[in-house]
Amino acid sequence: MALVLISTPGAVDANSYATAAEGTTYHEGHLYASAWTGASTATKEAALVMATRLLDALVEWSGLATSETQALAWPRVGMLTRNGYVIESSEIPADLKSATAEYARALIVDDRSADSDIESQGITSLTAGPVSLAFKDTVQAKPIPDSVFYLLPPSWGYIRSRTPSERPLVRG
Repeated sequence: MALVLISTPGAVDANSYATAAEGTTYHEGHLYASAWTGASTATKEAALVMATRLLDALVEWSGLATSETQALAWPRVGMLTRNGYVIESSEIPADLKSATAEYARALIVDDRSADSDIESQGITSLTAGPVSLAFKDTVQAKPIPDSVFYLLPPSWGYIRSRTPSERPLVRG
């Protein structure tokens, strides 16, 4: 069965915050849009669905869902635009559609959902002759690219983390 993209706000079967046409409109003003413009409609739609899934899985959204039966985290009640205006409870805001389109393009380019090589290999130090490489223990994978993160207003929520934000103080 072929994927059917459903972007109706609040629908019980919605699977994307943006349509392929909205993604294309977003990318018209993007300098690095070739991965998007060169992709088939089916690939664009799959990327939008995956971007939506990942946003909902990785972001702890503020506010409340408008309905118990809606499939996605948005639309939401009690949300404001970047400029402080109320977002209608039946609306998917333009910033979220843009972030979804940007994330979809990034997913077409690279599998951002894959495990981080740095984390999975546990590299903390590597020396080969005069060359040395070490990673801080606080290095984390960024499944959500900065270009997506900064499209979302800070008041909308925060990115969940698998690592605790507090570390124990150990005296030597």
